[in-house]
Amino acid sequence: MNLLERLEGFRTPKYTRVQRSKETYDATARYVISNLQRLVELYDATRNDEQTSRLIRDDVDNALRRYHQYCIKENIGAHYIEAGVEGNGIFEHMIPASRIRDLLLLGRITPEEACNAPTCKLSVESDQLLKDGGWNSDTPSYVDFWKRYRMCFATQGKFETHDGTPVDTETWTLDKHYAYYNVNTDQ
Repeated sequence: MNLLERLEGFRTPKYTRVQRSKETYDATARYVISNLQRLVELYDATRNDEQTSRLIRDDVDNALRRYHQYCIKENIGAHYIEAGVEGNGIFEHMIPASRIRDLLLLGRITPEEACNAPTCKLSVESDQLLKDGGWNSDTPSYVDFWKRYRMCFATQGKFETHDGTPVDTETWTLDKHYAYYNVNTDQ
């Protein structure tokens, strides 16, 4: 069959509209985690091919951003919320997204941990202070992910989880984050 014949009979498919639910969030998590595992394996197998490595990193970025958008931002808003945030605030990766990608690709965290890395809804003012402090795309600690905020502005008593639990930003570390959000950290 030639190109004209293939295109002549084409009809635009009608996709079923999906209603958000626990099942759609679970399906998204399964798909993205499985795809991330595949991408990590592909990245590990790629040798002396910087362009392919770059493309795989881009695919990981896209998968993580899609998960964070759909399953976090559009579902619970963010893992953590700054008190007094007006409107939507700024959705922020508490460990910069590019560092999450790198930690995943280098085997330091699992796909499930990467998908559920801490996020925060910050005020525009706090986000600017973070930028002014030079911590917009880096972090001084992966375990103490609140440290980059503490270095730029007062945090104690100013944050809670998406479901209203107050957060002690001096002691709430990454392992506590994962435990609170039921993320399996045993490999």
